[in-house]
Amino acid sequence: MHELSVTTNILNLALEKLKEQELTQIHSISLKIGVMQGYEKQWMQHFFERLSKGTPAEGARLEVEIVPITFRCRDCGCEFAFDAHGTDDCSCPGCHGISYEMISGKEFSIEQMEAS
Repeated sequence: MHELSVTTNILNLALEKLKEQELTQIHSISLKIGVMQGYEKQWMQHFFERLSKGTPAEGARLEVEIVPITFRCRDCGCEFAFDAHGTDDCSCPGCHGISYEMISGKEFSIEQMEAS
């Protein structure tokens, strides 16, 4: 349940920012998380709802955008998504090469917080 610790940290950061800005209520927190991080949105939401009870974040929405794995082929420059659960073939669809770099899928960021 690594979602518990990361959700605790997100809530603590948001509450700290709320206090710094002299605001009183968090309405939503938007996250961008790469699929390679391995976090499950439903567990993060579950823990957020439980952890935020009795805080200025109670009732806030936790909006999680999961970013897919995307590669760029070093041979032809083609960018392509990869579904780690769907196939073992990870060759470039443009040239069928196997030399590529990952350009997305490892992100983890708090994109914004809506508060008043």
